[in-house]
Amino acid sequence: MTQKLIFTISGIECPNCVLKLEGIEDRLVGVTFAEASYHKGQMVVEFNESLVSPEQIREDIHRQGYQVVTVND
Repeated sequence: MTQKLIFTISGIECPNCVLKLEGIEDRLVGVTFAEASYHKGQMVVEFNESLVSPEQIREDIHRQGYQVVTVND
């Protein structure tokens, strides 16, 4: 089943940050869509919840050097 979450992230400051975060599609199996915005400080992620968990997504964001502030659906 596909789920969509909006992650509010601190530290997104430029287009390169966006590209780095959107690379989650290649790094995590099960992520089918990722769109980040440094203007909004958010990333929309669609994923197959049977393959990847919100916690794994949060951990990947942290590994890229960013902090998840909130998660909304």
